[in-house]
Amino acid sequence: MKSGKFTALLLLLIIMVGSVAAFAYESTHTPEYALKEIAEGIEERDYDKVSQYADLPALTSASYDESTAILCQEIEKLSRMYPQDWFFRHDFAFMSNYIAQRRDDDLVFIQRAMELYLDPDITPVSRADGEAKWIADETQKFIEEYDASVVKVEEEGNHAIAVIAITGHDSAYGRLCPKLTLRVDLEPQEDGRWKAVRVTNVKELFYPVVDGIENYWTMQGWQ
Repeated sequence: MKSGKFTALLLLLIIMVGSVAAFAYESTHTPEYALKEIAEGIEERDYDKVSQYADLPALTSASYDESTAILCQEIEKLSRMYPQDWFFRHDFAFMSNYIAQRRDDDLVFIQRAMELYLDPDITPVSRADGEAKWIADETQKFIEEYDASVVKVEEEGNHAIAVIAITGHDSAYGRLCPKLTLRVDLEPQEDGRWKAVRVTNVKELFYPVVDGIENYWTMQGWQ
């Protein structure tokens, strides 16, 4: 696993929501409508539309913090599972310090990758932008090889949980993570809109996604 890219690729799962089936709800003040708008915004590659119904900074930071906490806590297990990956050949103390030092830069990088994907008219202007553009281009390949459908949306008090089934095609990219279930927390805003704010099952996704990423590096010939 190449350092700095793990959480960016994990965030691809959120972007895959763009292929969810369309809804026909009339009310604009429902979680289902928010999911429809996110899906349409991603399909249209409209950053502003997506950001109206998905709190991208909140989604990014929460997923980053939870996934890197698991990474640090289970680094020894990961090293045993993937002995070929030098990134896992460290201990908890080293990884905790490493993540703390790079967290802010990683979040900026992930946000930029999403901007470059959702607004293809942006021209990369730096080396970091070039790397983020590569992530954006890979995102498109993943989206083309995965289908997603909303299984259910359950409102619980002042928030809702959307359960989204993600299924890969029978292709090189699709077989990396053939079946995943994404659970997204949505919250109502003052104007009545709902916004996606957090992936609630990062821990459940962690190992299937890590395995998919490890296989991705092998597929690219980078191991």
